[in-house]
Amino acid sequence: MQNNFSQKNIILTGIPRSGTTLTCYLLNKLPNCVALHEPLVPFELVEKDKESLIDFLVQFFKKQRSEIIQTGQARSKSFGGRVPDNPLAGLDSNTGKRIRILDGRSIQINKPLNPDFSLVIKQPAFFTSILKDLIDSNCFNCFAVVRNPLSVLLSWNTVEMPVSQGRAPAAEAFDLELSKTLQAIPNIYDRQVYLLNWFFERYLELLPRNHILMYEQTISTGGKSLSIIQESASGFSETLASKNSNPLYNEDLKALLLSKLLSKKDAAFWSFYSQADISNLAVTN
Repeated sequence: MQNNFSQKNIILTGIPRSGTTLTCYLLNKLPNCVALHEPLVPFELVEKDKESLIDFLVQFFKKQRSEIIQTGQARSKSFGGRVPDNPLAGLDSNTGKRIRILDGRSIQINKPLNPDFSLVIKQPAFFTSILKDLIDSNCFNCFAVVRNPLSVLLSWNTVEMPVSQGRAPAAEAFDLELSKTLQAIPNIYDRQVYLLNWFFERYLELLPRNHILMYEQTISTGGKSLSIIQESASGFSETLASKNSNPLYNEDLKALLLSKLLSKKDAAFWSFYSQADISNLAVTN
């Protein structure tokens, strides 16, 4: 199966809470580029076989392109008609956990676009679970976002999301072995570490290294590192602040999670981050 827009139909996946929505937010600032935040409902697609699923996604990209050109709107989770930089910017005063601020299912595109504009669709867990099929289809240009493992785990524990329980339903629905393994791990933090490493393993195995974007590089370059997705990002000079350290993060939990990460000697995340990267974060105030 071939698609004339394969290089312009961009799959963006990544570890939940690694900066995938920030990536979409930044890409939407660029000319001739539209990035959508989780427009799909993966559970509606579970019954499709591999070929049907890929065909559905190709047609979905095509339909969104048509809608954008014809109406200036696209299907996407949104806040105020736009993709926000952080979808969990709210705070529950009762639990102290971060909550979603999303309020819509569409965005408005208020910029001129060429017919061959870059269309980015972001679905972290779902796209990670079917990443091999997406790559093998040659219909999409695939990228993933990763982040310091300790900061990811700490973030997971401050949000009302399945990852806070060490689960990823949108991935498990398409990877039954992952679901079975997670179900068998009784300790919540061991389950989180296993799930985190599963994401890293998939990207390490399936993607070229330059298609794996590090959150820290996005921040330190002011967005310029996103030029691998959209060349015009090389002109970015955004003022971005790292959220790897956060006063919401519990110090006792930080020490516990650090010890669990350091005990995983052969984990895939060591191919991206050193022990110093993780340990230094643990002592950062």
